[in-house]
Amino acid sequence: MIRVLALVALFGLTGLTNADAQPVAKTKAPKAASLPGLETWTLGNGLDVAFLPMAKAPSVTVQVWYRVGSKEESKNRHGSAHMFEHMMFKGTEHVRPEEHARYLSELGGYVNAFTTEDVTAYHNTLPAQYLDFAIKLEAERMRNLWFRKEMIETERQVVKEEIRQQENSPIYAGFLRFLELSYNVHPYSWTAGGALADLDATSVEDLKKFYDQYYIPNNALLVVVGNTSADAVRVSAQKWFGGIAKGAEPARLSANKVEPVQTKVRRETVKGAQIGILMRGYHIPEAKHADMHAIQVLARILSGGESSRLYEKIVRKDKLALQAGGQLLLREHPGMMMVFAAFLDASKQAKLETGLSGEFTRLRTSLVTAKELKKAKNQMMSEFVFGLESVTGIASQIGFSWINRGSAKFFLGDLDAFDKVSAADIKRVANLYFKDEQASIVVVPPVQPGAKAP
Repeated sequence: MIRVLALVALFGLTGLTNADAQPVAKTKAPKAASLPGLETWTLGNGLDVAFLPMAKAPSVTVQVWYRVGSKEESKNRHGSAHMFEHMMFKGTEHVRPEEHARYLSELGGYVNAFTTEDVTAYHNTLPAQYLDFAIKLEAERMRNLWFRKEMIETERQVVKEEIRQQENSPIYAGFLRFLELSYNVHPYSWTAGGALADLDATSVEDLKKFYDQYYIPNNALLVVVGNTSADAVRVSAQKWFGGIAKGAEPARLSANKVEPVQTKVRRETVKGAQIGILMRGYHIPEAKHADMHAIQVLARILSGGESSRLYEKIVRKDKLALQAGGQLLLREHPGMMMVFAAFLDASKQAKLETGLSGEFTRLRTSLVTAKELKKAKNQMMSEFVFGLESVTGIASQIGFSWINRGSAKFFLGDLDAFDKVSAADIKRVANLYFKDEQASIVVVPPVQPGAKAP
């Protein structure tokens, strides 16, 4: 599964909205310090390991996170990271194709994988007594992937078909153009999905080179969460991963691709669709930046579901749109905050654009209310805690913390940090990052039935 933001779930694509799915906490969320202890260590070959015990869980999740996503792809080789998400299940020197998933399924477990701009990660969740076997399987495919030409060609076609399905949507095409418009230098201008021509041009040798650079212990994190012990994880990790040689320092193609500060509005109208979409976005700092907690609270107040400012104003009150919401693209490097509105009446487009920009103006010029601030914090704290209820949920938080913020433990401070955000903090970051001249805007205009798309 590729985690690429594909816009509005209503239209059959990957979800974009921050829905009010979680109940508001009635009491203050527990402090991170009350969580079970998260242990981290590093093997001699550079593999990072994170373990968190959950004694009440009947299962264990074993995940391996590789610090490589689409931002490390060569400009004419988009889709390489995505290819490995598929290829890593297609056989190694000692495990036949598809057997990794079949073995765990027969034990009562399941597997998954995903690719983003920053990471490719592999998940195994299974009964706790089979921890050692899952770690063995992951170590096997870290360095023993079987590069067969016919397998690579098959998976190339699978990935290309996924791309074709996405490209058939004018809304998704509009989102891709939004990224290209927003990023002039940094490789966040493309998604992890890949490009058809680049995949055709990617050779077996290209893929082997990519694998040897990034699928190495000193570019990976092993995460284990569940009903086991730190000693068991240490022994198993050392037994199966410890003998893998440390690799050369991986190439970081994105390291010097620093996006310049945007000082002028960027705006474009693209091919129309049955339902119009107006996208407006702003550059935000990297995920570990001190301002990101305030920006996350701001985003919740502005665009977090049907009680948010955007929905209340644009959908309920002014009736300019069918839906309105937003998404924070939290990344290892500076990301984006994007809001959108879905609409049918082209004559309302100008008022809709004014309405969206006006909500940012409101954030810059006046303080949010105490009630809004409290509600947003409660929602975010609730979601944080609910995310810790499953072994896979907490392992994912650990992994994203390691990838996006440089430490597997960074996320443990989020509860306290959200709690400290003030109305003044929100106004301050609004004035830093959400000025009108810093906006990128893409319009997918609505096309009436029978009319020709522009």
